[in-house]
Amino acid sequence: MFRNLCGALFLALACASPSTAQESLDLRNVDLKGFVRIVAEESNRTFVLDPSVNGQVNVVGPSNVSPDALYEIFLNVLELNGLTIVEGREADRIVPISSASTLSAQERTPSPPGGFETRVIRLLSADPNDVASVIRPLLPDDAVLSVVENSQSLIISDRAENFARIEAVIARLDSQSQSVETIPVRNGSAPEMVQTILSLNIAPVGATLSADARANTLVVAGPAAFRDRVRQLVRELDTPQRTLLTRVVRLAYADATQLADVVSRSFGATTDAEGTPQAGTVTVVADTQSNALIITAPADRSHSIVQAIQALDRRPDQVLIEALIFELSVQTFSDLSVQFGAVLNDAVAGGAQFSLDGRQTLSGVLSAADDGQVADPGSGGFIAGEQQSGDNRIAGFLTALSRSSTTRVLSTPSILTLDNQEAEIIVAQNVPFVTGSFSTVGDSAVPEQPFQTIERQDVGLTLRVVPQITLDDTVRMSISQEVSNLTNASSDAGGEITAKRSIRTNVIVRDGSVIMLGGLLEDGNGSVGQRVPGASNLPIIGNLFRGRSANADQRVLLVMLRPRIVSTDAEAAALSAQAARDARAASNLIQPLDDGRFPRVPDGRLPFDGADLNQPFDALFVDSVARERMFPPLPSPLRFGEGGLE
Repeated sequence: MFRNLCGALFLALACASPSTAQESLDLRNVDLKGFVRIVAEESNRTFVLDPSVNGQVNVVGPSNVSPDALYEIFLNVLELNGLTIVEGREADRIVPISSASTLSAQERTPSPPGGFETRVIRLLSADPNDVASVIRPLLPDDAVLSVVENSQSLIISDRAENFARIEAVIARLDSQSQSVETIPVRNGSAPEMVQTILSLNIAPVGATLSADARANTLVVAGPAAFRDRVRQLVRELDTPQRTLLTRVVRLAYADATQLADVVSRSFGATTDAEGTPQAGTVTVVADTQSNALIITAPADRSHSIVQAIQALDRRPDQVLIEALIFELSVQTFSDLSVQFGAVLNDAVAGGAQFSLDGRQTLSGVLSAADDGQVADPGSGGFIAGEQQSGDNRIAGFLTALSRSSTTRVLSTPSILTLDNQEAEIIVAQNVPFVTGSFSTVGDSAVPEQPFQTIERQDVGLTLRVVPQITLDDTVRMSISQEVSNLTNASSDAGGEITAKRSIRTNVIVRDGSVIMLGGLLEDGNGSVGQRVPGASNLPIIGNLFRGRSANADQRVLLVMLRPRIVSTDAEAAALSAQAARDARAASNLIQPLDDGRFPRVPDGRLPFDGADLNQPFDALFVDSVARERMFPPLPSPLRFGEGGLE
């Protein structure tokens, strides 16, 4: 059928002269190459087809067509199939439009219409870039436009029939009475804004307004007043969207109250003098019951706010802080003295007496004995003697003492806390201290309504720490460490004296490394010597006229810390199991031996051995004998399995 149609059309057109032959043209599903052959025979032109030329032709023409109309129909068919003609001297090439601009074209006389041409258009005064921005949307997609800024020229490759329209637009833009200006559109759409401005009919004669969708800009050509008017309209129309959206963001780990303040300050949420959020701005409200944030913001900002919240709401790491506090103190004291004296006729005749720390004097011992009281010579060894004859007597008193006391404190507190959250552990006694007293004295000497004011303070071990995990797996810690104890000594103003050692510092420690915060070595000593001048220098008997006491104190304090970053549940479970094993080993060491005799020694060891921490807690303190003998029996303890309670 194709060959019959083509043959019939060719014979009908060939029998008539090119200027007078007219035939009806009605083609259905005709091969494009066959249609090119028909046109070549009719127009007496030679065509070279690109290998990619292929397709079918459908032309419906109920009226007769002339050869010129046939060639115009031929050009339309090529354009619909994405093809064009590149002219030559002896032959024309039919190629795809996309590759036509890269092929060379040779002029022929006369030049037939419909070919793909490349022209250089020089501009007189207009900016080539501004003109290119205006005409680029007017060109077909297959056209090529290049700007040569140095030569004030434009290079355009397009169909020959389009050049007349493009050159006319360029000529109007290149006139001396007009200027070209580009106006960027930041929030809206440039093509939609062009339609809005053109609908106002404010453009004067000769002015143009177009949009560059790729750069989202407006290109305005015209008088200065028109450009100013367009610029003002764009400023008024190009505003952010004011549609408010409200979203509820549930938080998994972060605290809603704290995060609400961060989001409000980050995204510029504003309130009036009474604290009420202003209309049209970002508002953030925290719901503490559901731990959620209620966000009200413009539609164009809502998504970025939610993304920021989700980035902040991540599972925090934990830090296990292990501390070792070791303190050893040793106090020694010694004295040696000889005291003697003679009494003649109830009057002291002479002797040697010394007053040493913690030691009675000879006169004090004799006075207590004369009063019938038991004389207390003090601690240590002593030898005393008295010889009396009538009102005359002589007495002697020899004392010697060597004393030492040792205190050893070893504490290993451990505490687990969230990243950047303060943790505190206190192991101390709450000791009352009298801070004041008051009594009302009436007519009698007995006070009326007496009372004292008491203040309680913790005496023992206190550890406060705020860890912060850095990006390189180090831990920055703000540490406050305090160790205090009672000294069993009282001040002159009353009240017991306490000893206190504290450390406040900020350190950075690698994960799992040990750091020593304070190492204190204190060594103090003193002595008190009393003697009788002259007599104490005599050989041998000079020792009877001397008394001396000496004391020495030594103290060692060591504080060490080791932080460990706990990121997963498996790491936390492993550390918990290890802590349980260490506690059970320590309890085994201090557990008293049970020899099997009455009364029996109860088992005081830690019930958890570190192998299974997920066990019922009530099974640890309910007596198994009571469970078996009571009727009805006690219910079995709850056990925790992987699927929940069993």
